[in-house]
Amino acid sequence: MPMCGRYSNAKDLTELMKLVDGVMRLGFVPRYNIAPTKMAPVIYIENKKPEVKMMRWGLVPAYAKDSSIGGALINARSETLTTRPAFRESFKKRRCLIPADSFFEWQEREGKRQPFRVMLKSCEPFCFAGLWERWIGTPAVGQAETDLDEATPSQIVESFTIITTAANKTIAPLHDRMPIIVQPEHYHWWLENKPGSELYQSALNNPKEAPLKIYPVNPMMNSVKLDDPRCIEPAQIDRDMFEKPWWGD
Repeated sequence: MPMCGRYSNAKDLTELMKLVDGVMRLGFVPRYNIAPTKMAPVIYIENKKPEVKMMRWGLVPAYAKDSSIGGALINARSETLTTRPAFRESFKKRRCLIPADSFFEWQEREGKRQPFRVMLKSCEPFCFAGLWERWIGTPAVGQAETDLDEATPSQIVESFTIITTAANKTIAPLHDRMPIIVQPEHYHWWLENKPGSELYQSALNNPKEAPLKIYPVNPMMNSVKLDDPRCIEPAQIDRDMFEKPWWGD
């Protein structure tokens, strides 16, 4: 399982949108088990003001021959954003925030994969650093060339990826990578694309450092088909099987 391979967004987005002075045009639906290739809300700027839009998790580069590649690009390593072709242009021009209230990681013990939920001890919602892209399919045989204004909805895929970095000491026993959580005071730095400004790089290099809570959850959430409150229910397991220093009491 890659990091980050599942996350949840069960908290209302109203307060997050106030922080970015953004426009909320979507009805909010709590999500407890967001999986790759699923649609999820993304905060981005394309015109002048931040807004929320549903996009598919798994970035599809604009140059891709088809949209199926996105399932493999759910994460982008922060160390290769400026060098990997799939992410280079998006990092310069199409940065976004991914609202969340937790993410999940697994440990395998005695042949079973036990999921754990990772969240802020404050229980507050937060935002991952992300990139987004718009892929436009080539016209079918016999059709005229298509540009963005003429493309039908079925020919356009808007997608995103979550940026990861080396795990901190809390997450390291679970995985060697973790998603970058942007500090709220840096949301605008990350979203805005001002010529000559590199404040977005500062936002990336100074992620939110806050106490985390980690607890085992219902193994039912291993199924991508399950997306309800059962996914975040605490599970009863043998605590002696796991390293207690990172257990988030």
